Amino acid sequence: MDYDFDLVAKHELLDEKETKEVIKKLQTPLNKFPKILKTDPQIAKLNPEPGQLVAIHRDDPTGKYLYYRVVVDSA
Repeated sequence: MDYDFDLVAKHELLDEKETKEVIKKLQTPLNKFPKILKTDPQIAKLNPEPGQLVAIHRDDPTGKYLYYRVVVDSA
């Protein structure tokens, strides 16, 4: 079987302006987003700070999807 997608989704930290735009667009306060640990291997190399929003770009055979997580120190 031949797959044409990455096994690890792209993770990117959003700046303050982008974060505000996402919060406004989704009408969701930052504390209601799912959490991701700042030590998570996918974002640790980006040196995230608690409270930053992470955009996760996922591609699969049915389409492209964008997910968001808020960075936290611990669960």
